[in-house]
Formats: sequence, C-alpha cells, structure tokens
Amino acid sequence: MTEWFYVRGGQQFGPISFEQLVALARSGDLAPTDGVWTDKMSGWTPANQVPGIFDAAPASTPADAMPPSMPPSMAAANPYAAPQSNWRQPVADLPEGGVLSEIAPGSEPLDPVECIKRGFDLTKRQFGPILLVGIVYFACIMVPSFIFSFIDAMAKGTSPAHPELAHSPGGAALFLLAIFQILLQIFSLFLKLGMVRVGLEFVSGNAVHIGLLFGEGAKLLRAVLATILFSIAVVIGLVLLIVPGIYIALRYGQYLNAIVDRDLGIMESFSYSESITTNNRVNLLLLGFLGFLVALAGMLACFIGLIFAGPVVWLASMVAYRWMQYGREASLDHPGTEEPMLRGI
Repeated sequence: MTEWFYVRGGQQFGPISFEQLVALARSGDLAPTDGVWTDKMSGWTPANQVPGIFDAAPASTPADAMPPSMPPSMAAANPYAAPQSNWRQPVADLPEGGVLSEIAPGSEPLDPVECIKRGFDLTKRQFGPILLVGIVYFACIMVPSFIFSFIDAMAKGTSPAHPELAHSPGGAALFLLAIFQILLQIFSLFLKLGMVRVGLEFVSGNAVHIGLLFGEGAKLLRAVLATILFSIAVVIGLVLLIVPGIYIALRYGQYLNAIVDRDLGIMESFSYSESITTNNRVNLLLLGFLGFLVALAGMLACFIGLIFAGPVVWLASMVAYRWMQYGREASLDHPGTEEPMLRGI
C-alpha cells in the first residue's frame, strides 16, 4: 500500500492511506492548498492538484491519482521517510487574475522574524544580481565622496607630508564646500530612491536591471522636501525625551517607499505611511533590532559577512513594506514554486 503524507497548519502528518487522505478532504480536515506527498512524487504538491482527492469519484488506485507533471522519483524512496516539508500554506486564495489585493491597514500585523527569513531566502536566490546592484550603488556613492574629501583637503591646504601647513579655508571655499555637500546628499537620496525601486522588484520576483537605480529622478524633488520635513520632525521628537522621535520615525518612515511605489505627493506619502503602519509600530521596532543583530553578525565575520547580511536586512525592510500592504502573502511563494505571490505587483 502506498503511504501518503500531508501538511496541515504548518505541521507534517502521515503516513496514511490514499483513502484516508480522501476522507480528510471530504471532512474538511484537508484544505485544497495543503501540501501532500508520496514516494512516487518528486515534491510536495497542493492537494487540489492531485486527481482523486477532491474529485467526486476517487481514483481506483493511488498510482492513478498521480498527475502527469509529477514523475516517479529516480531513486526508490522509503515511504515512511517523507522529505522534510518546507510547505508554506497561503493565508488566503489569490483573487481572480493572480494578483494580491491590499488588506485593511493593520489587519495583519507583520512578523519581524518572517521578514528576516524572507530577506534571507531572497538574498540566496538573487545574490548575483543583488551584488552587482550593490557594487554599482556604492561606487556611485564613493566617487563623489572621494572628490569632496579631496576638495576639502585642498581648501584647507593639508597634505600628509606637511600637516602643519593646514589652515582654515576662506569664506568662498566654505561656501563651495557647503554647496558640494548639499549636492552630494541630494545625489545620495536620488540613488536611495532607485534602491527602493530595485528592492520592490526583487521582493516581487520581477526582472531587475541597473537602469532601475537611476530611474526615479522625477520623484527627487518631492523626496528631498519630504526628507527635510521628516528629519526636522524626528530631531524635534528626539529632543523631546527621545520617545516622540522614535514614534515619528516608525509611523512616518515609509514615506520614501510610498513616493516610489505609489508616486504620491509629500503629505500624501506621510499619510499613507501613517495608515499602513497601524498596529505595526512595535513590530517595525523589533524588525529594526533584528536587522541590527544581522548586520552586527556580518561585521563580526571580518566585515565580509556584511556583503550578505546587508542585502538580507535591506530586502527584509522591503518585505515588511509589502506585508503592511498585502498581508502575510507578501512573504510567500506560490505553492510548490519559488515564484513570489507578489509577482505582477
């Protein structure tokens, strides 16, 4: 007798017979999206994709119930040794057309641990493209910074050979340095907008190319003004016993994501951030703490680990943003695949 295994509520059960599996389906104790497996299958499969389980007439033998897309394993398997399931059951069926619908703000509070796990999984899958984007991003940041440092040193007249010749730069030099510093910060924000776009595409499983890093220029002015307002509000909040500043940062900190993702105005982006962070402020704080621990672990690994830890933290924050919009499904793949449920968004 062929033995079957199934996953229900995140737990793995079995072995049972095919007839028992059908009985579970008829009684409602097996959902169509629950994963099932037998030794003749190459992997876990949604129960509703196996003929005979939810059909009106059960198949004559378990072997007949095998779908054509599930060929027998090349090596004989012990029916009592089911593969360890990593089945992740979707919370709800996708709406018609396969695109997720937005949830009511705060109705599905995000899980910081799941966001970190999802960031880890996505980094493993897309490490090559992520590394390429990261190299281009940091190169674009470092070159202007190096130029600024050189100009600053020239203005002060410093050199490694004659540090005693250093002097205070004149008013004109200070003005030019200030202008260059402002331009450097604006350019950095421009790249940050591009990184938001790239991150959103990564978590959705969409195609990513370097050009996305430089494609958000039309939103730069809004982003600059919004960042100035946000920074002033956070600083004032921090001065007022710190806690108000933390609250403002958590409640309105999604404004850049909203500007890139929804093409919103300045005040609209703050309002949208306030909305989606409902019931998520503590979880966002915990996510930030977990992200700090991941980054710290990368630093302790002779800083080499930051090459991997950095993208994990970055993508986890993007997953959190999508989770607050679309719920838990934002951290899931379509059953039996590595295609994110966010695909198409």
